[in-house]
Amino acid sequence: MHEMAIARAIVEIADRHAEGRAVSVVRARIGRLRQVVPETLAFYFEVVARETPCAGATLEWEREPSLLRCACGREWDPAPPPARDQDELIVSFRCPGCGSSDHRVMSGDELVVGSIDVEDGGG
Repeated sequence: MHEMAIARAIVEIADRHAEGRAVSVVRARIGRLRQVVPETLAFYFEVVARETPCAGATLEWEREPSLLRCACGREWDPAPPPARDQDELIVSFRCPGCGSSDHRVMSGDELVVGSIDVEDGGG
């Protein structure tokens, strides 16, 4: 159900930048580690956007890949290949080189509204 919170954040960002103009398209990048279900996000976006400048807008989004970096310097994608083609994500947070869990997330936890298309305010 965290998709509702993500949809709400996307709508709030788009509304703020639209400055009262009607929004037709919102484009976002969402990291794989957010574990977003596309259909659920689309549903909640539509619900949350009602009675806002985003009402009726299309949500276009792309999934950002995940990458972790261990303290030993090794980088790895924490999702094993079977999960790469699916929405569910099985994550290995231990370094495949040294086994440590001391790592930083380099990518995959993003939630970025990249652009919005707004209707021209003129006639």
